Amino acid sequence: MLIWKVERFIRFHHLLREGDRVLVAVSGGPDSLCLLDLLLRLAPRLKLELVIGHLDHRFRPEARDEAKAVADLAAAAGIPFEGAAMDVAGFAARHKLTAQEAARHLRYRFLLAAARKHNAVKIAVGHHFDDQVETVLFNIIRGSGPDGLAGMKPKRKIGPIELIRPLLAVTRKEIEAYCREQHLAPALDASNLQTGYTRNKIRLELIPYLEKNYNPGIKQALGRLSAMAAADRAYFEAAARKKLARLAFYADKGLHLSCSRLNRLPEALRSRVIKLALGLISCRKQLNWRQVRQLSALAEGKGPAREVHLAGGARAFRSYDLLTITRAPRSAVPDPVQKNLVIPGRTSVPGRGIITAKIVTPEKLRWPPSPDQAYLDLDLLPQPLLLRGRLPGDRFFPQGAAGSKKLKSFLIDQKIPVHRRDSYPLVLGSDGQIVWVAGLRIAHPYRVTEATRRVLVLEWLRPADH
Repeated sequence: MLIWKVERFIRFHHLLREGDRVLVAVSGGPDSLCLLDLLLRLAPRLKLELVIGHLDHRFRPEARDEAKAVADLAAAAGIPFEGAAMDVAGFAARHKLTAQEAARHLRYRFLLAAARKHNAVKIAVGHHFDDQVETVLFNIIRGSGPDGLAGMKPKRKIGPIELIRPLLAVTRKEIEAYCREQHLAPALDASNLQTGYTRNKIRLELIPYLEKNYNPGIKQALGRLSAMAAADRAYFEAAARKKLARLAFYADKGLHLSCSRLNRLPEALRSRVIKLALGLISCRKQLNWRQVRQLSALAEGKGPAREVHLAGGARAFRSYDLLTITRAPRSAVPDPVQKNLVIPGRTSVPGRGIITAKIVTPEKLRWPPSPDQAYLDLDLLPQPLLLRGRLPGDRFFPQGAAGSKKLKSFLIDQKIPVHRRDSYPLVLGSDGQIVWVAGLRIAHPYRVTEATRRVLVLEWLRPADH
């Protein structure tokens, strides 16, 4: 019996747990009515709480009647109902999407909102075996990678909610037979017979052609291919998650990966690690093979730095051994505003933290100073002292160096990543010469010596995200 087949599938893939509240997506067609009827029969045994969700896409005149029929079905079953109507055609026009793309986007947005409203932890949809076969063929035609051969997963996360597909092993013929046996009266959507949509052409033309001319069992063959590819996908995804955890870290509103460790991975695993990293920062739906290859090439590059702009407002850049993926815009870098340094006291630098200043005698110093401290000979400093950010053309005479150099060259020597070079405050004398690059080095002419009588102690209190 079909109910036992579906229950075995649910248990094998851990789709449901006792006590789950499940939003069942019901369009009124054969697939969703079959799904609803099966879950209603399984609910007492699995201790499920069901809610019905229905979205009227306003595509067809009969859609309003179908929505009422689903609402009546929920009332007859004594379970909560959540319905809505949306202008899919208008949404598609505004966002330059196909009607099917827009319908899918709005449908899942509605289902997620309905699930949250009713405290459902799962959303059940009626995708079945034939849908899986069509998905695999569709992915092959559009040039998918290996993961596309696996097709749809039995379950996946949509935000905090889990989307489940209990009918994924059930064929369309089995669903139609079940509807007849149980005297269900599904609505038939005439748009499913229109060959203007690629998926419909695959179902109505390509698959019958392949069955007739190449392999009568093409659906079963593609089903086996999907199952094998899904097993490979699960293995590589688990391996990629482990590798990503070992070679990446979050900081400065971005995800940073070690290029050297990434480049040592086999290509199959490296591409999946990059794809996983991209998915954590960028929009998953906008990921593609080209972006993965771009980032792989970026990680392998020989130059000091490069940048790639990604879909969804994200960007990636390499600086030395770090590949950084972030959504933070470049405009987030603070402006090089100039302020007088308060001595003694505290001076805030917008976007760069606070500089504290005090005057002590040499014997009160604790050597060595911390990286964020500076000990300077107060009597040698051209005062008043100023605070600002980096500007093009800045030069600096680092302590211990033979002479001055471009500040940019100094930061490169210190291996400071490009995206952080503007975040270091500069302390300057009244003559415009850099006295201290906060957190890095003081200028050689103002170092403390045996002749020093008064010491200016500066300390940089970094901002929380530095």
